[in-house]
Amino acid sequence: MARPRYQRGYVRKRGMSYELRYREDFIEANGRLKRRHRSVVLGAFKNKKEAQRKAEVFLRPLNQGACRPQLDVTLEDFWTRYFEPEILPMFKLSTRQLYRSLTERHFVPYFGVRKLHEIPRLEVQRFITLKRGEGYATKTLEHLRNLLSRLFQTAVDWGMLQENPARGLKLPPREPRREVHILSAEGIQRLLGALPEPSRTIFALGIVTGLRIGELLGLKIDDVDLTGATLHVRRAFYRGEVGSPKTRRGERSIPLASHVVGLLMHYLGGRTVQSEWLFSSKAGTPLNDRNLMRRQVEPVCKALGIPHFGWHSLRHTFRTMAANRGIQPELVRAILGHESLETTMIYMHRVDSAEREAVEKVGEVLCPSVPNITKLVAGTKSVIQ
Repeated sequence: MARPRYQRGYVRKRGMSYELRYREDFIEANGRLKRRHRSVVLGAFKNKKEAQRKAEVFLRPLNQGACRPQLDVTLEDFWTRYFEPEILPMFKLSTRQLYRSLTERHFVPYFGVRKLHEIPRLEVQRFITLKRGEGYATKTLEHLRNLLSRLFQTAVDWGMLQENPARGLKLPPREPRREVHILSAEGIQRLLGALPEPSRTIFALGIVTGLRIGELLGLKIDDVDLTGATLHVRRAFYRGEVGSPKTRRGERSIPLASHVVGLLMHYLGGRTVQSEWLFSSKAGTPLNDRNLMRRQVEPVCKALGIPHFGWHSLRHTFRTMAANRGIQPELVRAILGHESLETTMIYMHRVDSAEREAVEKVGEVLCPSVPNITKLVAGTKSVIQ
């Protein structure tokens, strides 16, 4: 790092205004510190002496060392050289995919040719306003603002930028949430009677536990405790990558309704693939959620005349059914593993009696046709392959 040197600059008159030429330190794309000449218009003054006083005020932060050298690269270059290789790998796969998409579709076309340190706060606000005018939802605007703030803050933390122009940026108020498709009890029963395996068991588990599809596909045989009627969520599988659950409290134990234990026993007894994964392909690897939906669920929905839904609709259906049955919201949040929950459900192998009662109530509504085989659970671990 070069030592800051005191400078008076050079003031000259150009037309009706005075101009200041001074030296400025900057950081090249390769990380080296360089010094260059810069010019700034001071304004119109009666004489050169007044202009020099203005120049002294302008140069004071530089001479006092209050202004750090800034990175002289475009936003696109900063993403490619620094953020993508150093910061992006720290996020989950879904977040990495989202960040790449936002950068390629929005940031590069708008900011790509602008130097990182030349993007003012007003320009960032105009960018958000523009995207709102293009019809993007508030949630998308939040993603854009948050990623921009991460980019700028990374440069600030590394001593490459003076300040973060995206911090605390204003966003429009959230619009009403789009209505989520909630499956009816009748539709659930029809699907349970028509879906092929393994979609049938995955569907049933999603409905009565509220697990995310990634958590369901990330289950291993050892995560299923039929004797204790409990499911242990320890990981998630998403787009070919195994990782931790989505939230810090995502690793949890879920009590299984007795109606669902029988379904799991039947499924495990019919498995032909030798694999550690509960729901596996013929090759013994975790299943792909998109392929399952496209190849097994959607054709059945079309044949039955049931409107199309996504895997996340199962989670919303569980929450809605539980609320309609009078189950306390705290218990529902515990089962769903939401980040905001303050509960001891993060501990493994502990199931609260109230939580078990909650899933039993939901199971009675959603899976009444599956026999209650609680008394037959003992000794069933031999069924597991």
